[in-house]
Amino acid sequence: MKILKGKLKDHPRGDISAQKKKAIVIGATGATGAKLVRLLIDSDNWDKVTTISRRSVLNGEKHNKLNEVIIDSFDRLDETFDSWNDHDSFFNCIGTTRKLAGGAKPFVDIEFGISLKCAELAFNAGIPNASVISAGGANANAWAVDWIHPLLYTKTIGMKEETLTKYFSFKNVSIFRPGMLIRYYNKTSLMQRFFNKSNLGLPVKLLASAIKRDAESISSDGNNIFIYTGNKCIKSVIII
Repeated sequence: MKILKGKLKDHPRGDISAQKKKAIVIGATGATGAKLVRLLIDSDNWDKVTTISRRSVLNGEKHNKLNEVIIDSFDRLDETFDSWNDHDSFFNCIGTTRKLAGGAKPFVDIEFGISLKCAELAFNAGIPNASVISAGGANANAWAVDWIHPLLYTKTIGMKEETLTKYFSFKNVSIFRPGMLIRYYNKTSLMQRFFNKSNLGLPVKLLASAIKRDAESISSDGNNIFIYTGNKCIKSVIII
């Protein structure tokens, strides 16, 4: 396991592979997930993009590379087993809040429970490479109680990371721990431009670009876990 920080001079996974790839994305209707799906289908480096969600992605737009699997509940993920076959990259872009989830337990059930089930499906389908969006300070071993959400968040997101590193043995794992995210980046906003330039904030499109770039240069020797920590580090991954 390698924890990467600061501006990187060379990509830890090397150059982009000439081999075209096939991706499966969970959380594709979220802010970062939707940006990632768009980047993947617009790229010549990807042949196929499968999404599993409860509603159509990209506002229902159709694309010859896009394979949408829509289910009415994530309790029925087992029924999607066949859809996981014939992919080489799994992207976990799941992200919610305690408020949207409806409480502490639903929050954990989504962030950890659904992530664990998807990791199981990906692993059993023979997908070798997996990536997950985490957060700064994530720590599965942290002390937490349900009624102090910052502590619960830190622990739960750390547990989400472990769905790829502890419970299953993927050939390559990439964990992205950004700082504050800018979901709706407006280039004309002086404040947002300042946050982006100073690395205090990271536009979700840049996070998606870093995730895509990393997966395009997966090393062949395997058993590699890279943790990209902080907005400066993540942004530097895009251009090397």
